[in-house]
Amino acid sequence: MRALVATALLLMGAGCANVDYNTVERGTFEGEVAVVWLRGTEGAGDGTFIYVPTPGKPLTFTRPKSEAVRPDIVPPMMYTDGGSVPGLARAFRGFTPWNYGPAYIVHDWVFMARQCLNLGETDPKYMALKDLSFQDSAEIIAESIKALEFTNRIKAKDISAPAVTFAVTSPFSKARWEARECEEVTPEHARMALEAVGRSPAIGDVSRSKVFVQPDGTREETQAVVVAVSSFD
Repeated sequence: MRALVATALLLMGAGCANVDYNTVERGTFEGEVAVVWLRGTEGAGDGTFIYVPTPGKPLTFTRPKSEAVRPDIVPPMMYTDGGSVPGLARAFRGFTPWNYGPAYIVHDWVFMARQCLNLGETDPKYMALKDLSFQDSAEIIAESIKALEFTNRIKAKDISAPAVTFAVTSPFSKARWEARECEEVTPEHARMALEAVGRSPAIGDVSRSKVFVQPDGTREETQAVVVAVSSFD
């Protein structure tokens, strides 16, 4: 494990942004995190996860006042699995299951907005983040992890925090930042996710099952299951 950590940190050090986790100021979270898993989609790795803003309490991240570019970051419903954080970071404890979930959701949304903007999308929800740079994206995950430390949701001084921060400055992460793609939640998946979450989400809440017919003709039975809930109110 030590060799793996050393190798990972060496690779992370060759990044495209520069963030010193120890000197970054913390941001502030408000609202609620609710994540559903689409049971029956395990054929694609761990399956499909969706962040669902709960009614009246959407997850909101506010950057420190010292930052020049500091829009409130309010992720809409979106597919999320921490995918904007390179797989290299999965070597560190804390990445899974959802210890750092709110920070990953914010980072995923910043990346999704950039990727959609790269395609020329002009929806206001993307345009609100158009002035954020790749450097900002790396600082934001550090700021958000420190916010989780401050609220005692994760342990301070955990190796995962600086390691994940370094990971998101890597060339792998920069390539994702420059990607041109924009995958929004499908209407059917959105309906299932909303049904599972309801007005007051709780882990284990489920939607009704839905059968999807795949391109090859196979039938896939899917059900939305709430797998993570965290409130900052």
